Amino acid sequence: MRFKKIIAFTLLTTTLSGFVCPAVIHAESVDKKIEDSQKKIDELNAKKNASDKTLSDLNSTITKLDKDINKVLEEKASLEKEINSLTKEIDDLTVIIDKRNKQIESQARSMQLNKEDQDLVNVILGSESISDALSRTVAYSKLVSANKDIMDEQKKDQATLTKKKTTLDKKVDEVNKTAEELKTKQTKLEKNKAEQVALADKILKELSKETSDKSAYESQKAEAQRISEENQKRLKELADKQAAAKKALQEQREKEQRDAENKQLEAQDSLSISKQSSAIGKSNNAKTDADKNETVSLPSQGGFSLPLAGGYTVTSGFGSRTDPTGYSGDHHDGIDLAIASGTPILASRAGQVVEASYHPSAGNHVIILHDNGLYTYYMHMTNIGTSVGSVVDAGETIGTVGSTGNSTGPHLHFGISSSLWGGFINPTSILSF
Repeated sequence: MRFKKIIAFTLLTTTLSGFVCPAVIHAESVDKKIEDSQKKIDELNAKKNASDKTLSDLNSTITKLDKDINKVLEEKASLEKEINSLTKEIDDLTVIIDKRNKQIESQARSMQLNKEDQDLVNVILGSESISDALSRTVAYSKLVSANKDIMDEQKKDQATLTKKKTTLDKKVDEVNKTAEELKTKQTKLEKNKAEQVALADKILKELSKETSDKSAYESQKAEAQRISEENQKRLKELADKQAAAKKALQEQREKEQRDAENKQLEAQDSLSISKQSSAIGKSNNAKTDADKNETVSLPSQGGFSLPLAGGYTVTSGFGSRTDPTGYSGDHHDGIDLAIASGTPILASRAGQVVEASYHPSAGNHVIILHDNGLYTYYMHMTNIGTSVGSVVDAGETIGTVGSTGNSTGPHLHFGISSSLWGGFINPTSILSF
């Protein structure tokens, strides 16, 4: 009885002193991730605001340019009407000029054929009277004057035609040049707008991802805090048990001391004082040695069996490794046994279930405390088949293989430690895999 109580007290002391709360550590690391994520979100929001401002300025410029383009199009339409009118005037003037040319050519041929008759002297000499001569002279003067007016009008119309054609060509060139410049400017602005839209879309996607990551970290923190509170509760329970065990051990020692004193008094009637002293001294020394042996003896590491019936593959051993997910660190506290999802998981040794819950890293998991003071860990289960406080036998099914928590595929993470969540031991030093 005394041996068992000393062992119980020693185990409680070891468990209490080695009690490591990974949830607190995890919460601290998640706080850092949340802080970093918030910084990224703030930076992305600043980029988004700058991008929105640039995009707004571009839209304003494009809107103004659209108005300029519409104005030019209106001017172009107006100019086209003017060009049509001018073209008609040019066509009409061309017809008039052509007719005059034909008239001038006809008169020139007529004058050439009747050159002698057309001479003023011949006109006078051919008159029958003075009155007739005056009439013919006036008619001849009018004919010469008319021909001169026709020539002057022809020259004037020709000059007008040339000027209108020049004006027309100039306006057409101006419109085409303005339209080309606006088109180039519009193309460049549209390209800049497309680039800004693509940038804004990229920023929004990154912002969405960071916001999602932050939410995930906050969920992890909440879960870590919940586990921390549970562990603090367990820590208090263990402290209470330790105090009770310490009190019981003290009472037991006092009782044993009284019993030893009573036996010593009874032995005085049959033994000499020297023998009694020698016997008492020997007895005390024996108890001291026993106490020392009981306190410093290590728990037995035998009696563990494989947690799977077979068919598994060891995919990751105990110790240093490159973390495949980036969340669990570079030290592996157990051994990963890959096998089909749903495969039964067996208790490696008889003991009491001290934890059966979910953790963001371990997923669905079970922890068993054994009679030798060691703990075994079974992580990433699909289903948990036991509950806290249950006493299980070696080989009893406690759950099924899965890939919950921080896992890259169906497997069982199996671990052994000397204290809850601390003092992990390489399982291969106890079992052969």
